[in-house]
Amino acid sequence: MGLGGAAAGCTTTAQPQDIKIYLGVGAFSSTYWQEFIKGAKAVAKEVGLAEDQVNAYESNFDGQRHLDTFTGILAAGGKNTAVVVDPASTAFTKPLVQAANNAGARVVTLWNRPDGIHPWDFGGGCWVAHQEFNGVESGERSANALFDSFGGKGAIVALNGIPDNPAAKGRLAGLQRALASHPEVTLLDSQVASWDQTKAQTITETWLGKYGDQIRGVWSANDGMALGAVEALKAHNMNAKVKVTGSDGSADALESIVRGDMLTSMRVDGYMQGAVTVGLAYASLVGDVDPATLSPAQREFYLKQELATPGNAPALLNQNTGPGVYTYAELKKNFWAHSPGQIVDIGNS
Repeated sequence: MGLGGAAAGCTTTAQPQDIKIYLGVGAFSSTYWQEFIKGAKAVAKEVGLAEDQVNAYESNFDGQRHLDTFTGILAAGGKNTAVVVDPASTAFTKPLVQAANNAGARVVTLWNRPDGIHPWDFGGGCWVAHQEFNGVESGERSANALFDSFGGKGAIVALNGIPDNPAAKGRLAGLQRALASHPEVTLLDSQVASWDQTKAQTITETWLGKYGDQIRGVWSANDGMALGAVEALKAHNMNAKVKVTGSDGSADALESIVRGDMLTSMRVDGYMQGAVTVGLAYASLVGDVDPATLSPAQREFYLKQELATPGNAPALLNQNTGPGVYTYAELKKNFWAHSPGQIVDIGNS
């Protein structure tokens, strides 16, 4: 299925020794992003790329920082180059894709894509694919588990991510779905903590002072904010009483679940995500994949995720993720083997 012609710079193939791959991540301090980088570099090493052929940059969730970084990197041209990047905000997806297109570099985006803009109708064929995890599913399943933990009757508070971020919007939409099906659960307050652990801790401290024992649970759109809430609850000796849910399934969160400080987290496999997306970017460079022949479900796709609970958190912590788990040879057979399907725009979910 042809989906648009490619810019001249994105139709040629590259030799492995000439390839450069750049990773644009949220924050090096995040265990999720650390796993992503490990997965990406493991596949790159397996196909013979040297360490200096794969470089990572952090935005600290500032899309302008990524745009400045990659515009500078690509200023001399993007031949034999691929960028795998989380734009941090939907406002920066199009400029980042356009910068890659202008330079003739391939680009795979993560997490942030505005509704209605797709790799097959924007970016001159240089936009290989977009990948994320299903935020609505994550938010709804986490909320349902939280509500069930206190019998479906009581009050909660909610910590939200960056407002225009699709993951944040999807997870919040999932929470709202769960609330609609649990009329005896009350949302006392919802605040934006922008994925930040310290900010979430401060917000939770304020809530504890305002609402006290009314709070039965804290719903959080990611693990960092959930762990901030846990720290605030510990300071008041309430961590065993008030349940907390997160999302991302980071090692820190899984350990917190094992200790009993968190209830659940939606486990997204950063290592797998890094391996799949960098493998796909590499395949587009060497000619193993031609994006123009791919279907929409292959150019915008979810990867599987799993609800981490006290029952399975120990096993997830000991899960084997390392070199050889996702080999390029296996990925090339089907880059979408771990995908449950095509991404659905939030407005249509």
